[in-house]
Amino acid sequence: MQAVIMAGGFGTRLRPLTNNIPKPMVPILNNPILEHIINLLKLHGIRDYVVLLFFMPDKIKDFLGDGRKFGVRIRYVVPTEDYGTAGAVKLSEKYIDDNFIVISGDVLTDFNLSAIASFHESRDTTATISLYSSKNPLQFGIVLTDDKQRIVRFLEKPSSSEVFSDTINTGIYLFKKSIFNYIPAGENFDFSKDLFPRLLKEKIPIYGYKTPGYWRDVGNLEEYIDANMDALKGKLDHLESYGKLGSCISPKANISKDAVIESSIIGSGVKIESGAVVKNSVLWDNVTVSKESRLLYDVVGKNCFIGRGTRINDYVFIGDNCHIGNNAFISSSVKIWNNKRIENNDKITRSVIYDDRFFSDLFTDSRITGFSNLQINPEFGAKLGAVYGAFVGAGSKIIIARDSDYISNMIKRSISSGIMSAGANIIDSQVMPIPILRQELKSGEGDGGIFVRKSPFDRTSTDIIFFDKDGRDLSGNKTKSIERLFFSEEYKRADYDKVGSFRYLERANEKYTKHFLNCLDVAAIRKKKFKVVIDYSYGIASTIFPGILGEFNVDIVSLSAHLDKDKITRTEEEFHRSQKHFFEVVKSLKYDIGFMIDSGGEKIWIVTPFKDVLDGNRLLVLVLKMYLLVTKDVKKIAVPVRATGEVDIVAGEFGVEVERVKDTHYSMMMACDHEDVKFVGGAFGGFLFPEFLYATDGMFSVAKILELIAKSGYSIDELDRNTPRLHMMKENLECSRDEKGSIMRKFMENTMNYRQELIDGVKVFLEKDTTVLCIPDRDRNLVHLNVESPTKIRTRSVMKEYKKMVQSYISKEKQ
Repeated sequence: MQAVIMAGGFGTRLRPLTNNIPKPMVPILNNPILEHIINLLKLHGIRDYVVLLFFMPDKIKDFLGDGRKFGVRIRYVVPTEDYGTAGAVKLSEKYIDDNFIVISGDVLTDFNLSAIASFHESRDTTATISLYSSKNPLQFGIVLTDDKQRIVRFLEKPSSSEVFSDTINTGIYLFKKSIFNYIPAGENFDFSKDLFPRLLKEKIPIYGYKTPGYWRDVGNLEEYIDANMDALKGKLDHLESYGKLGSCISPKANISKDAVIESSIIGSGVKIESGAVVKNSVLWDNVTVSKESRLLYDVVGKNCFIGRGTRINDYVFIGDNCHIGNNAFISSSVKIWNNKRIENNDKITRSVIYDDRFFSDLFTDSRITGFSNLQINPEFGAKLGAVYGAFVGAGSKIIIARDSDYISNMIKRSISSGIMSAGANIIDSQVMPIPILRQELKSGEGDGGIFVRKSPFDRTSTDIIFFDKDGRDLSGNKTKSIERLFFSEEYKRADYDKVGSFRYLERANEKYTKHFLNCLDVAAIRKKKFKVVIDYSYGIASTIFPGILGEFNVDIVSLSAHLDKDKITRTEEEFHRSQKHFFEVVKSLKYDIGFMIDSGGEKIWIVTPFKDVLDGNRLLVLVLKMYLLVTKDVKKIAVPVRATGEVDIVAGEFGVEVERVKDTHYSMMMACDHEDVKFVGGAFGGFLFPEFLYATDGMFSVAKILELIAKSGYSIDELDRNTPRLHMMKENLECSRDEKGSIMRKFMENTMNYRQELIDGVKVFLEKDTTVLCIPDRDRNLVHLNVESPTKIRTRSVMKEYKKMVQSYISKEKQ
């Protein structure tokens, strides 16, 4: 059998340790991870390899050579572009004779590869995947198998809300050579996202082998220390154990007899002087630890000097070629970039790096969020702009906008400078609502867009939101590409005579207003002569929407209708207080309806003189019913999986199909791609009307709802009284982060007798209109349990039963 070793990883989450070497060359017990993989393959009789390279390929070639010094044969493939995992393996086809194994060159494992191969041959299958139970499955692909170990479903790197199992794809595959028939040449093609779904669709059997043993993806700095400590303790069958407090010390290290070394890995050329204490740490080659210094749970890169009497707390990571002076103090969880100098007596409490940015992923969906003027500062903005400009390409046009905050203005300008330095052109739309920015992109004005704002949830943070050339949120594949460029530093600046241009956007509000009015029955709204209260939340909608409302013959009372950078972010308490005040105003005026628009101009809340702020789910149902009463020939609508079952009841009355999607704005936007989908609504005040825009727009939602009320002849209160209700209960159950995957797997296994929906979390259909949704929280250590049924008594009964079930999966100390 042959092996294809994937060794092209950047190791961005391991920086600063991977600034000078690719991830597979990071040492475990003083030898590169890649060497441990080769030794494991040799142990199982596999000695013919194709090594796939990409990042710093020469570092690996110089180390491995042709393989003879390891007693193996090695040939190399270096893709010229990012072809994805399967697309890169396709390039090795000419070297493969028969069955072969694909394995990553940057994981630490002692799996019995012979047992996996025997299983593969016994099933005579095209593909076998090695599976493993992980406490934290979020960063891996989740796999679901039937009772015959045949794989029935994949989910690649799920969000917390999508976890339905703790069984993960380890990235170790056994293939017949015929697998190449299913991988197109010269295309970006991924195993989990493309190849395996294709095989399932074509009913080509894929089997999963649940593998015992040790497996760890050394994906971040903490994992790197833990992997070394595990190896030191002998947790891998084929590696020597060094005992409880034993250390792996290079014979070329110079250790004073008066130094204390416990459970540590000491590289070649390391010098540790008398009185120094090194515990649970990893010192790479040629490190000097001077007298009386102390290190605990730390990693120090090559050629570093630690001065006398210095104290380094736990989980400190120091890059190559650093000088730490005498009597310095470095606080816990600090990262120090390569080639940095810390002076004598310095006290370091925060990371000393290139641009004061996290080492983990930049993006959450299509958004980057960080502390204002600390993480998101002008230097960061300029670099991010240069990276994004290089990504979209010289000559491209980028539309950039902001809210009214001063920090947003500063960061927008620094990003603009960076973009221009890469040769891309800036179209500055200044202060503008997100929906108008999207409309400009949709009309073909730009090749991409950026919006900078103060976070609506945290006064101390800034959001940078990216849009594709059609105005949609930037996809995950594209944000990952931008991240790779950002961390690799391999992006190009333009020549001095080819920097980008700058101009202001013209007539955007005029074009937006024209399109806005063309998508509405203005006469119907004018005829109704509504009395409306609008609360603008001190946001950008107040700069344009009053002029549009003037076209509707509406009697308006406006609240919070001026820009105020200090009030666009509200705490939960402030938000509820403002909603209560809003209701009192509408009630006292006895106006027809009140709309509160969020500060970004994307979502709305509704009150009437007789009803407090409508619950988001109920608002969705009532707007949907009005829409279906007024709009003919609607075949399909889309809502998130969390949306109430009342949606299905109302849609059923009109013979309309309901498509459930993930509870993200991106998923709702993608639902608009289906020609039959005419309405998409969220459970938190966001509505998408595809004929106007495939994204949420609070201003258009207000006008559209007024049109629907006018044309349907029903008020919100009348519809509310005459529309069926279901009763929903919600519980938040605390758990540890590591328990989320096992909770979802057990919940799914124990409800398999019922129909299940695995879109976001696991939704179980018990009987007519009675459902249970179990969904992990994306950010917090919680599992959400939502129960809905026709009666309060039934809802309480089901909640009691399923809450007890889920609690039985959670460790006692969390309850």
